[in-house]
Amino acid sequence: MTLFEKICRIVGDRRIPAPRMPAFSLFRVGFANRHVTTVVVMAIMISAGAVSVGLYFAVKDVVNATYNWPDPAIYDVTDVGLQTMGQKNPNMEDGTESQTLSIRLGDGVRISTLRIKDSDVGRTGIARSFDISPYTTAVTGAAAYLWVGNLTITNSSWPTFAWQNSEVGTLNVGMLCDGHTMSATVSNTVSDLELSSERLASVYEVDSTIVDRIQIHITGNNGAYVDHLIIDNLDAWNGAAFFDRMKIGTATINNSNRVGDGTGVDSASCVVNPSVSARVINNTIQDRPIKVR
Repeated sequence: MTLFEKICRIVGDRRIPAPRMPAFSLFRVGFANRHVTTVVVMAIMISAGAVSVGLYFAVKDVVNATYNWPDPAIYDVTDVGLQTMGQKNPNMEDGTESQTLSIRLGDGVRISTLRIKDSDVGRTGIARSFDISPYTTAVTGAAAYLWVGNLTITNSSWPTFAWQNSEVGTLNVGMLCDGHTMSATVSNTVSDLELSSERLASVYEVDSTIVDRIQIHITGNNGAYVDHLIIDNLDAWNGAAFFDRMKIGTATINNSNRVGDGTGVDSASCVVNPSVSARVINNTIQDRPIKVR
């Protein structure tokens, strides 16, 4: 006989008394009259409405603060690639919203191809509509350059063009200018630049965008590397094209590009400064009256 069977024989049909649960009186809330009830209901409704409105504007703010490449915003390129979720631009000096596409290249990053095409830039009051330069003056040193294997600019236009503090292996320039100053220095110490490694490299493209300006900034003292930098059909009605601290293998800016501020050929709209050194210079720039508007 099992233990369970023994227990059943001992208990038999005896009734086991169930413990009695203590009684609790229900808590009741009463209102003095129906007017108080109406006030409470209205307060609940108003509170719910306020919460709903707050949630709506919170979601709206999140949506409005979201910037996806290549919308006007600040985009960082790091060692893991382009951060396609952009950050809001600071306002312009006059307090209005900035529609700037700013590409910040992290220290030592490598890009296979950066292409900007079929886009329009320009805004009243800006000095530069297309700016390739260090992010701040603190970015300096022997390696603090934008290293470019091949720079190609075609079918583009600006009111003015300025280039400084750079080295180019082979410089081919033939743009049409409303007056120009070609003062680049010929130097046989400038090396060819070959960016052959595709490791950790990427391809980024800006296509058919309309913004105030486009910036490409190096942010670290080790510079950044772009094998192919291609600018095609980028047109600015205001603001200069400005290039600073670049080291380039081959640069080609042909006669499909037009630069001019309408001041006449005796006042240079295109300036290549003496701080630009090149081992080989092929200069076919042509002067003609041009006013880019």
